[in-house]
Amino acid sequence: MFPDNLHGDEEIHGEFPFTLKIHRLKGAVPAHVHHFIEYTYAIRGRGTERINGVEKELAPGTFTLLFPHQVHEIDIPPGEELVLYVGAIGLKAFFGAGDSFLTLHRLLKDAENDVHSTYALDDATSGEMLPLLHQMYDEIREEKPWSRTMFLAKLTQLFVLFERYRLERMERGQEGYSGMQRRGMWEVIHYVYQNFKEDITLEMLAERFSYSVPYISAAFKQAVGENYYSFLERNRTAHACNLLIGTDMKVTDVAYEAGFKSYPTFVRVFQARMGMSPTAYRKREYIALT
Repeated sequence: MFPDNLHGDEEIHGEFPFTLKIHRLKGAVPAHVHHFIEYTYAIRGRGTERINGVEKELAPGTFTLLFPHQVHEIDIPPGEELVLYVGAIGLKAFFGAGDSFLTLHRLLKDAENDVHSTYALDDATSGEMLPLLHQMYDEIREEKPWSRTMFLAKLTQLFVLFERYRLERMERGQEGYSGMQRRGMWEVIHYVYQNFKEDITLEMLAERFSYSVPYISAAFKQAVGENYYSFLERNRTAHACNLLIGTDMKVTDVAYEAGFKSYPTFVRVFQARMGMSPTAYRKREYIALT
């Protein structure tokens, strides 16, 4: 049986790709994946979460960090209600967003390399995290002045606390935290986002990140919802659109600057994705702006 593929809330695909909500679960959540990062904090109640086949108990103070390629599901005991903070971070938050998100990206990348996803926090860490989540929840709901800035500052603080806790447990070797790490798909995806203009093949990625080509191909599609080369085309086309609107570059130069190997390929891909030629797109956007 294939896991469900969840689109997520519309907000995470928009201008501010962050959400934080409270979920009250009284029944099982079937196996699923999604194309965003999810973090949860159990407020009350109990359940069992299964991530890529590994079971972990959910209880008050349990923090879970889930990446797009991880299949997960939750079982709730009969008569039990599990109440969780559930936050989502769209991939758009990191790629092409500039330097302001580099700290958050590094925190998440380091955690994704860890073989563990669910952490039973100690009282001290829970005592710092829970008030932060309350404040973040208020900021994202009430839309006060500077709410987004405050939310992002507190989100970074939340993951700093989490990273300190995670590293401390690894150093102590608690509960099998041996410090063994793997390079995750998050790192692969980020590399491609940052270098999509280059001639990157699956074979090159396999050699760089020590994965097989079939694994990267399958995991990439599961993580971002499309195959690798379609993903490259989409990002190159988006960059070309920005160049066509924001610069006076010749259309032929735009093609190569966006990463396309030939001008005919650029025109064919652009036409298929945008429904018009690059020249027509530039003219339409120019008229719309004047």
